[in-house]
Amino acid sequence: MSIRARYAALILSGRKTLEIRKTAPKGLRESAEITVLLYESKREGGRGAIVGSFLCRNILPVTKMKVDEVCRRACLRREELQAYAERPQRIPGAESSTAVPGGKIYAWSVEAPVTFEQPIPLQEVGVSCPPQSWRKLRETQIAMSGGNRDE
Repeated sequence: MSIRARYAALILSGRKTLEIRKTAPKGLRESAEITVLLYESKREGGRGAIVGSFLCRNILPVTKMKVDEVCRRACLRREELQAYAERPQRIPGAESSTAVPGGKIYAWSVEAPVTFEQPIPLQEVGVSCPPQSWRKLRETQIAMSGGNRDE
């Protein structure tokens, strides 16, 4: 998952317990248990590397949750959440970014954050460019990062 440095720091400190995204993996939304590698984007002074991981057990549409709770747990102001929800989303196969009226936003739970001692370059897990938002990795790629919780 690609994330700005300030939000990565909040996740790794344990203060940010929800991450807001416009999409979620199909089949893993309501009762997930996935390891998420945290790629700190270069935007706003980030390191451009995988800096940690967290466990996600639930991914819920924000409409099922109280907005004030979502904002508090995601370390966002209501206006920031609204602006994100209204921002155009790139739809795969579309020629340009398109705003989808009434499009869902998802709250990914953030549990058991782990900060890596050394940031890991994407190339070390077999990825050549950072994800726009998130991407699925094979188990072998996760194991290469040290993010495999079954070890």
